[in-house]
Amino acid sequence: MISTAKIEFYLSQATDWLIRFLPNFISAVLILIIGWWVIGKIDKSIKVAMNKKNFEASLTTFLRTLFSIGSKTILVIMVAGQIGFQTTSLAAIIGAVGLAVGLALQGSLANLAGGVLILLFKPYKVGDVISVNGFTGKVKEIQIFNTVLVLEDNQTAILPNGSVSNGPIINRNKQAFLIVELKFMIPLGSDQEKALQQLSDSLRSDSRIMNRDEIKFIIHQLTEKQVHYIASLNCKPDHYEDVSETSQFNLLSFYKNSGILSAT
Repeated sequence: MISTAKIEFYLSQATDWLIRFLPNFISAVLILIIGWWVIGKIDKSIKVAMNKKNFEASLTTFLRTLFSIGSKTILVIMVAGQIGFQTTSLAAIIGAVGLAVGLALQGSLANLAGGVLILLFKPYKVGDVISVNGFTGKVKEIQIFNTVLVLEDNQTAILPNGSVSNGPIINRNKQAFLIVELKFMIPLGSDQEKALQQLSDSLRSDSRIMNRDEIKFIIHQLTEKQVHYIASLNCKPDHYEDVSETSQFNLLSFYKNSGILSAT
């Protein structure tokens, strides 16, 4: 049977411990509540600021999540230290786990970093036609880890953002117009001026050509039998493929009907 003296001793010890622990516990609770509230406010401010700057929704969500997880982890470590836990060991464990995960996911982290860079600096956006890593197609989706392209034959290409961000990118939609070069030749014995006028009239019928009233034919090469010309046709990026195909078709049709021109 426990004596009254021992009970009083244990109660005294418990009271002393509670008196010592209670201020730290109250401080820890206040730090947790205030810190959680501050993190929420900062998170909302980040969302508002990124929306004003027209950041991609996926990048906004990713950065907010990264900030939230990181700041709340630090907050929990601070609270644990305030209560009395040895935070040095806890931080070492978290660091070791982070290092192991990083080594295991090197490729994925490279793609993640590439995705953040693409979404942040915007070398291209959804709807642009780009050429990258040997693929040419329209950007369907920009994800954190991958870029999805729809190729010219309607196939889908999923490219890792790590290699995309580290390689050359050709973006057709960065300029107000693109140039379609039409190369052809006219035999020396033909009426050069008449042939050029007839071809010019044919090209002017295409309303997608922006400079159709100012098309100039430049002599590219002169041989013993032909004069080689180049015509530069300006068009909007969305019309590039159609204008290129239509111009070649008009050139071949004109050659077939007139017997004067020949495509190179």
